[in-house]
Amino acid sequence: MSSDDIAITVDGVSKRFEIYDHPRDQLKQFFFPRFQQMMGLETKQYFREFWALQDISIQVHKGESLGIVGLNGSGKSTLLQIITGTLPPTLGKVAIQGRIAALLELGSGFNPNFTGWENVYMNGALIGLSRNEIDSKFEAIQSFADIGDHFDQPLSTYSSGMQMRVAFAVATAFDPDILIIDEALAVGDAFFQQKCFHRIERFKNGGGTLLFVSHDANAVKHLCDKAVLLGHGKVVSHGVPKTVIDLYQGLVAQKTDLGERAVVVSQNKDSQSTDSTNSIAANATWTKATTITTNQQSELIDFKLLDDAGQQVAHIESETDLTVQYRIRLNKDFERPAFGLIIRDKMGRSLFETSTYAMRMEEKPMAKGNEVLVSFKFNFNLCAGQYSFSVGVADKGFSRSEFEEHTLLMHDVEQIQVFDTQNICCYGGIFNMKPAVSVKIIE
Repeated sequence: MSSDDIAITVDGVSKRFEIYDHPRDQLKQFFFPRFQQMMGLETKQYFREFWALQDISIQVHKGESLGIVGLNGSGKSTLLQIITGTLPPTLGKVAIQGRIAALLELGSGFNPNFTGWENVYMNGALIGLSRNEIDSKFEAIQSFADIGDHFDQPLSTYSSGMQMRVAFAVATAFDPDILIIDEALAVGDAFFQQKCFHRIERFKNGGGTLLFVSHDANAVKHLCDKAVLLGHGKVVSHGVPKTVIDLYQGLVAQKTDLGERAVVVSQNKDSQSTDSTNSIAANATWTKATTITTNQQSELIDFKLLDDAGQQVAHIESETDLTVQYRIRLNKDFERPAFGLIIRDKMGRSLFETSTYAMRMEEKPMAKGNEVLVSFKFNFNLCAGQYSFSVGVADKGFSRSEFEEHTLLMHDVEQIQVFDTQNICCYGGIFNMKPAVSVKIIE
């Protein structure tokens, strides 16, 4: 692929910040090293170095969408500021082909003392548009932002949601080649977020290049072709969104876990090659999973998909009964154990997830050494396609999906192929809600 097909090139970029313990140290750093050099003395440094980014290299092709994820402090926002040119790199270089529109931190690029419409014209002028070109877009911007008479008020009087509405409307109105979004949609209401996602989809379908930073795993999987995971200023993982996001969520579990033993995250991208109809030996542990997050306090030792006759299956007709059954070995005493299940599509997007805790089942203590057989039975009314199953074991829940101890989470332990049932009604979306319908002529 030629260099003309590359929209963004980040080549060996590092960013160093200087951390001063006292204001006087900045003054010392300004004068003393120069004086020391003049006197032929060894120069002294009066600050501590903090490398927010270290040797980052990324390429984004034209028309591609890249998701960037990472824990707080991983360097995501710093990288975006360098790509947009608002922050210079300490080392390395960035090359951009095309016009960039960016939504970084809320309010960036706007003057709080200007009105909404004044900020629209200022932003248009900054990217080189004439007054007439901005005029032609203004009505569409005002309509999309949908904040009414507030457009005539200073931005400082806006709520965070109103600021985001104007910022997104402006960023997407002037036909950018590259759109960069850094968590800006998190402050919008559900209706406006839906409008934004539709516009992003249109931008992508029109050949636009997207750089998207979000903690919303399903949004990254839905919008992005590839993903990058940053950690401590370095690229930890780069690849398909499902794999990268699973690793990221494992790192989040590591950070939030309150258990005594360390949580370890491992990945096996080739695990799905195993024959899905074979169980493993009774004393072995289940190794068929793409991502495993565990503190070794429990182990998956068997997993089966059973049809309504109790037979193990690897495919099923839609809208027939399915039992997901797995066996867990407990390697510690559990105070309030919870056993969970996630059903995901082939992109790794969560379609359904629950647990014994979320289903409000009685939480009984279980002793070390016990083996537990868990069965989830339901009508599998998803549309035709390929789906995978993830299982989890946790201890001491305090909200529907949050637990003190993340004992085990295994993604893609098994797959199933779903075929349409004969004479099934046609429907769009993910699953059949089996509606009852009536049509009457009113006389």
